[in-house]
Amino acid sequence: MRVSVYGAGLTGLVTAWALADVGNDVVLVACEGEELTALKRLQLGVNEPGLSERLAAQLAEGRLRFEDQWAAGFNHGDVHFVALAADRIALAEQLLAALALTRSESLTVVNQSTFPVGAARRLRELMLLERERQGLVDDVYFLALPSFLQEGAAIHNFTRPQRILLGSDDEWGLRLVAELLRPFCRNQGQLMVMSTKEAEFSKYAINGMLATKLSFMNEMANLADQLQVDIEQVRKGVGSDPRIGFDYIYPGCGFGGLSFSQDVMRLAETVETEVEDSYLLQTVLESNEQQKEVLFRKLWRHFDSDLAGKTVAIWGAAFKPGTDRIDNAPCLLLLEALWAQGVAVRIYDPAALESLRRHFGERQDMRLCDSAYQAAEGADALLIVTEWKEFWSPDFERLAELMRNPLIFDGRNIYDPGFMREIGFTYRGVGRSSDFDS
Repeated sequence: MRVSVYGAGLTGLVTAWALADVGNDVVLVACEGEELTALKRLQLGVNEPGLSERLAAQLAEGRLRFEDQWAAGFNHGDVHFVALAADRIALAEQLLAALALTRSESLTVVNQSTFPVGAARRLRELMLLERERQGLVDDVYFLALPSFLQEGAAIHNFTRPQRILLGSDDEWGLRLVAELLRPFCRNQGQLMVMSTKEAEFSKYAINGMLATKLSFMNEMANLADQLQVDIEQVRKGVGSDPRIGFDYIYPGCGFGGLSFSQDVMRLAETVETEVEDSYLLQTVLESNEQQKEVLFRKLWRHFDSDLAGKTVAIWGAAFKPGTDRIDNAPCLLLLEALWAQGVAVRIYDPAALESLRRHFGERQDMRLCDSAYQAAEGADALLIVTEWKEFWSPDFERLAELMRNPLIFDGRNIYDPGFMREIGFTYRGVGRSSDFDS
């Protein structure tokens, strides 16, 4: 089948590769703000292991090509996938209004962008209105295919999905797109069909539920600190209940990420405007923002509110391991709080240092370090913000020698408190203080 994909972000790139990989003829169209030259050099701007090599293979096979003119996609595709960033709905409207006038026959469009609930129906109506003005009578089949791709695991997410939510308001568009997706949903029950509005809302509801689980466990961890209870044992007990499970119940210093955070915020905005007396999601978001400062509050209490002139090492700036993104990352709010108290910060992250430099510029109170150990030199305390694998088993003896004080505030609970105490560190996790105060 001939497929056009609009948008060269993570979702667009993985979709284009995956559809080409199973034999389709795919054109990926770089849209406004996306450089075709960089794309052809496979400078992707996303951190997805193996994606560049896979794209190169499909380009060499001739089943995939890159363009930067909408017309190239309009003239090519039997099915058109729109994979733009969540804040690019105005661009999507322009693109689809132009697409509506390019063909007299019916059009099939699949929206993967995380636009507001009801966007698929509104965009279809926009296209039909444009066609009506030109006397084009054939239909527009418009589907919603919410993206659940996670950077670092997006290839696996697309090719081995736990489920595919496909929103469709008509039979023909459903049959055509279901056939395109057939290679990726061979197991019974993987393809879940519903209306476009239900599919869009399901994406928001899933992320809202996950955010609620995270925030709830963070609240329990904060309470555990006060009750002298080890949250790790509580987490194991809670996760052992099959109705809850172990996913998304690891307490820490808050969640970030552009897509995940924006999805929750958009759902909260939808609830606020459409529903009376519903405050849960807004509370979740407020709780998460407060949790981003949990390490600062622990540091503040440890030093009796006297932080001026202190030097703090931070391990991890990205909102999660495996990415260089710092969108809504806990590190950002933490840094602002530290600087407000006159703290000098030494930061190491395996991937996100350039993102930090672009975000904050050059600062005398922020040193970007080449290694975790360099960041720890002369530090009064070490704060662990992102749980990169290289932080899990450092040379603790070397670390203690480098630091001014062997003091660790662990925002991801990656170390065992008892072991840390035995080797001479003062250690504070999130909800784990009882291990040292007993």
